[in-house]
Amino acid sequence: MTKKQTKAWSVPPQWVGVNGGISTTSSGALAWGRGSVPEIAKNRLDWAEKADFIIGFAVSLEQVHGTRVVEVTAANGGAGFLDPATRISATDGLFTRDPHVVLLTSHADCAPIFLYHPQARSIGLIHAGWRGTLAGIAASAVATQCRAHDLRPCDLLVAIGPTIGTVNYPVGEDVAAQFVAKFGPNVVTRYAGCPHLDVYAALIVDLLRAGVTDARNCPRPPDTFANPIWSSYRRDGERAGGMLAYFNLTSSMSE
Repeated sequence: MTKKQTKAWSVPPQWVGVNGGISTTSSGALAWGRGSVPEIAKNRLDWAEKADFIIGFAVSLEQVHGTRVVEVTAANGGAGFLDPATRISATDGLFTRDPHVVLLTSHADCAPIFLYHPQARSIGLIHAGWRGTLAGIAASAVATQCRAHDLRPCDLLVAIGPTIGTVNYPVGEDVAAQFVAKFGPNVVTRYAGCPHLDVYAALIVDLLRAGVTDARNCPRPPDTFANPIWSSYRRDGERAGGMLAYFNLTSSMSE
């Protein structure tokens, strides 16, 4: 991925040595299952061409709203980009130190979490829906990446990309109660008596508990439901085509 990519949202500009962001609905449906395999593959190829994106470097997941996070290298390049059968199975997060790898996750309201250790040149990309968030995928990803690359959580930088906002995310009383029990009362707000979930706030709590102090500096992301440039399952249902979040190391720390 290069600077030719038009970004409606990207990782903080002060993060030197990396390139990361998320696609928009202008690229069409990009998530597997949101159209036929040939249609999604064509959209992905078109998106990759416009972005000057080398598909052989991309690594995609079979996302299951779990907490499994795995390390990938160039040996995994191309997995799942044009054929869903070749995705890394039953996984919701990736990390790498390999400059020849582009990490990919798909989203349509669920949060993309970007983790970066500048000195160690270690990056991670996580898919966090409400189930994964409640199960602690953010903390699990931090622990797994830090253990594998001998890092300290306090040295990680974190950004959270576009996800559904609280006002547009009503949930049942049972889900709300589970989130309050795990993350505290501030992750649920009531509108007209109905509980609404703040996934961003829950992720920040989880990241801080995991030792990622930079989570205090992580701004609230755009609300996917509120703007049609973002794919939103809650807004569009089965018509939501899904977006791709991407994260890769660039060739030098000056890029």
